[in-house]
Amino acid sequence: MNFIDYTETVLIVGTIVLSIFLSLLSISKYKRSGSRKMILASLAFSLFAVFSISQLYEEFVLEGGSETHSNIIIDIIIHLIPLAILILFFVGIMEKRKIN
Repeated sequence: MNFIDYTETVLIVGTIVLSIFLSLLSISKYKRSGSRKMILASLAFSLFAVFSISQLYEEFVLEGGSETHSNIIIDIIIHLIPLAILILFFVGIMEKRKIN
């Protein structure tokens, strides 16, 4: 496994772990608040986990993990985008409303 494959694997696994963690956290918050937004957020985070697991499957089962990479930066950015979306989505959900 070369450096690029290793980096992609770390990003995909990181996204899977973070999305599962955030799903569980959203479910916990839903149980406390009863907010419909939390159940929807939990579903969104769960879908991210499913998406990332499918990426991992595609990378290592269908392609054998030995795909040649034409553009390293594009490959890394593609895997950083879902991770950034998860973090921003989480921060937006957990922000408290300011009451004037």
